[in-house]
Amino acid sequence: MIDVVVIVFFILSIIVSIKYKFVQFKAIKQTKKILADKKDRSVYQTFMVSLASHIGTGNIVGISTALIYGGAGSLFWMWTFAITTSIFSLIENTLAQIYKKKIDGEYRGGSSYYISDGVKNKVLAIIFAIFLVLSNTIFFQPLQVNTISETLKITFGIDKKIILIILITFTVIVIFGGTKRIVKFSECIVPIMSLGYMVVTGAIILMNIKLMPNIIIKIFREAFSIKSIIGGGFSSCLLVGIRRSLFTHEAGLGTMPTISAMSTPKKPIDQGFVQTVGVYFDTLVLCSLTGFVLLMYDIDPNLYEGCDLIIDVFNQILGVFGKYASVFFLLSFALATVVSEYYLGESNLIYLTKYKKNKLSILLYKLLFICGIIIGVVLKTKDIWNIVDSGMVLLGLSNLYAMYKLRKDFNAELEKFYSDIL
Repeated sequence: MIDVVVIVFFILSIIVSIKYKFVQFKAIKQTKKILADKKDRSVYQTFMVSLASHIGTGNIVGISTALIYGGAGSLFWMWTFAITTSIFSLIENTLAQIYKKKIDGEYRGGSSYYISDGVKNKVLAIIFAIFLVLSNTIFFQPLQVNTISETLKITFGIDKKIILIILITFTVIVIFGGTKRIVKFSECIVPIMSLGYMVVTGAIILMNIKLMPNIIIKIFREAFSIKSIIGGGFSSCLLVGIRRSLFTHEAGLGTMPTISAMSTPKKPIDQGFVQTVGVYFDTLVLCSLTGFVLLMYDIDPNLYEGCDLIIDVFNQILGVFGKYASVFFLLSFALATVVSEYYLGESNLIYLTKYKKNKLSILLYKLLFICGIIIGVVLKTKDIWNIVDSGMVLLGLSNLYAMYKLRKDFNAELEKFYSDIL
């Protein structure tokens, strides 16, 4: 079922991209203009929070597991899927701006909001909001937590009970501290971790630049190998690639619109373009850097589960510095995502409680969020990925339907955009 859904997702993204003449390719140019405008400070802040959600373990552990189960060819399909499905990011984040609401002095919105007010399907909106609440507590969040847990255990030998106490303490102090604290944390950590990761991985690639031609050849050879493509189930490089790509950038799943709604851009489509750049940066840049580094060394990926592969490779390349650098990136990427996921789930909870912050429901949500932390610490990486894939199917199908129903709203904003640049 999951395989069928992701393939349909892929095919539809190609059709929609062609229909809109690949307008998503204009995102980089438009985003430069938008972020350069100092009056659009909220757009920058929202971009940092969304990147905190985008740049998670999918960029490191996701690539590791993709190479472990799908081989080098899976990286090509991750690129391809990100390029085509970025059109969904443009559409859904534009819709988030159209249908957002001001609640307690803050803008809230997202897929459940535009499904309710735009599609006029309150039942589906409620179901979607419930899915997102669950996704950001017990579906998606455990993978980030699992990365933190495994990293600390592998590197420092810390007992899982102590790790659990540390994570819950961090959650109470930072995550439960409100939107302003979440935004501030994201603004601080995202530039440091993303730029730092680009510098370290970029340096490794430059040190081994002579290996790059063979790596590129291997990626393309395996991507179009009949055996790799029809390997079946979880071992197919095509299926593994698009699954991991979908998880890392989440374009079309309806998750990012919740974060986009907090922004106040001049035009709704501005936020759509900014979020589209997030998809490119996440998958085409950061995921590629991880993939290239891992493919530079002759190792058997089947001997690893996920984050242990990154730690071992960085340790082999850069010694002790590499070991602790990988630990920093794994922890910061995972923590940033966990922080943004709390906000995402909370906004959908507020929709479920009729646009009000109900104290009892918030308390129950926090307890569910802590349950997700426990799941992430206790379960193994492969078990977590099965939960993640199931969550993506539930979200993707509902959001695709909503985007189709609200295509006229997006078309109107697109027409305004073209009239402005002519």
